[in-house]
Amino acid sequence: MEMRELLNRVRNNGVNKKHIDDTESKNLDVREMLKRTKKAFLREDEAIEKTIKIDQANEEEKFRDYFRDLEVVVDFIELEVYDNGIFWGGTIDGVIQFVYKVTSNEKESGFDIYYLEDFDKNNEDNQEIARRIETYYDEFFKFWRDNILN
Repeated sequence: MEMRELLNRVRNNGVNKKHIDDTESKNLDVREMLKRTKKAFLREDEAIEKTIKIDQANEEEKFRDYFRDLEVVVDFIELEVYDNGIFWGGTIDGVIQFVYKVTSNEKESGFDIYYLEDFDKNNEDNQEIARRIETYYDEFFKFWRDNILN
């Protein structure tokens, strides 16, 4: 049963005007309709969570491929997907943190890199990691802007 139909039944005191003869519609009370509506929302939320976990795994794999030749260790934060933005990031080798932000307003989108206590600015690998974080952002931004926000 569709969510819209259940909400219409609630608004119409348990009777769906399209199906007046439907005995189920007449017998459903508001409490039962709300219960069914809640279950439908929960199923939808579970589907969204599953999709985000798949997106997270795909993004992690693409990111690791970008750094495969440097053999870095990355601890990712959870991918957060909202109606108006996507946030994601992680910590590389325990010394560089990055955060990507994609919003419908391109001026508010961007990335941040934070250098932690043990960061060695003279280490050429660290400089290359920072460059690749910046370069990968372009791919991340394009995918999420084109596929989710638009």
